[in-house]
Amino acid sequence: MLSKKHKRQSGFTIIEVLIVLAIAGLIMLIVFLAVPALQRNARNTQRRHDISSLLGGMSEYVNNNNGALPATASNLGSGTSATIGGSGSNTVPVSLSYYDASKISVSNTAQTNGTTTDQVVIVEGAVCGGTGGNDAVAGTSRSFVALFKVENNAFQCQAS
Repeated sequence: MLSKKHKRQSGFTIIEVLIVLAIAGLIMLIVFLAVPALQRNARNTQRRHDISSLLGGMSEYVNNNNGALPATASNLGSGTSATIGGSGSNTVPVSLSYYDASKISVSNTAQTNGTTTDQVVIVEGAVCGGTGGNDAVAGTSRSFVALFKVENNAFQCQAS
């Protein structure tokens, strides 16, 4: 008599395949949810870096001109190159990587109406304070701050 040997079949069962696909789907979902937040945080970090560069340039201008703030700062330039102090020999160039210099304005009042995430308002004679420290309040005549918006629509105030 011939004995029948049972062969064990190799391969994956349908349940094993479905479990692997479900795990892969969860991983992909987590990645797709995390990537936009990471990109938003990177853009906000770049905004803050540009603001630091602008405020550093303003500080350099003030130090080079015996404490005087720039008289003409409404047009800082265009593209990724800003010039603090208008034109002349006392200007300070600032390199930007996120903001367009034409969207940066200097004011003596904290006007934030209509400000978008692409715009910056440098407020002369102000310090950061007010609600949560994100508003410009009156300061000394030589102080200045930058008001800008990040992508969660919250205003930020950064002092020099």
